[in-house]
Amino acid sequence: MVFDTHNHTRFSFDADMDVQEALKKAESCHMNLVLTEHYDLNERQEDGSSVDFDLAHYFDAYGPLRGEHLLLGIELGLDNRPDYTARNRALVETYPFDMVIGSVHNLQDFDLYSDRAKNFLSKHDLFAQYLIYAEHTIHRNPYIDTFAHIDYPCRYLKYNDNVLRYEDYPLLMDNLLSTLIENDICLEINLRLIDQNGFREGLESIVRRYSELGGSFVTIGGDNHTAESIGTNYALGEAMAREYNLVPVYFKERKRMLDKLTI
Repeated sequence: MVFDTHNHTRFSFDADMDVQEALKKAESCHMNLVLTEHYDLNERQEDGSSVDFDLAHYFDAYGPLRGEHLLLGIELGLDNRPDYTARNRALVETYPFDMVIGSVHNLQDFDLYSDRAKNFLSKHDLFAQYLIYAEHTIHRNPYIDTFAHIDYPCRYLKYNDNVLRYEDYPLLMDNLLSTLIENDICLEINLRLIDQNGFREGLESIVRRYSELGGSFVTIGGDNHTAESIGTNYALGEAMAREYNLVPVYFKERKRMLDKLTI
């Protein structure tokens, strides 16, 4: 069975998914799961509280469930400042994660989800800043296994056209994708927007270029925060990977593994 490699349960600040319900839904979809709870040292919730969780409790709670159908990972909020980089690296070296997702939710203190300042930037300027920052950040955090939702900012913009396309930023996109490839980091095919017109084509243009530049492996993640969404659009992600000769993988004990249906 294949693995959905991006899932959030009650340990994540923005999810309330019960792990048993998640496993039941995944089984009905003939899928396995990697849990990847949010851990963003550089982000705060609206009430000022941190976006992290008790890692020891996480392994105590889910350790007995870990096995063939469930693996334990983390989604780290990446930053290019040395103090955050050092702290994230220490977490990865201290705890026995199966898989480490890296995400860019912030451009240092600029929150891509909620920061009102983005309303004063043009679409081109915002995405250019995002791609430059993401590329620099990957350089400083090369220990991750996969880079999540490259089209993340698209979710929260209010331009007439919110789609991120390769052809609009070819040099910046090449720099970012080449950095992933050089550091043996997978690109994630995130399923959140993949069934929506425009966003699907935008993501496909990036995935295509990743393959052209020499990328070989992708992870496929639903970014699920509820059990009901597990399995939704997974076939679209798998089809996109196959279209560009990319191999879907997951990670177990930080080792890259081929999804069983792709062998």
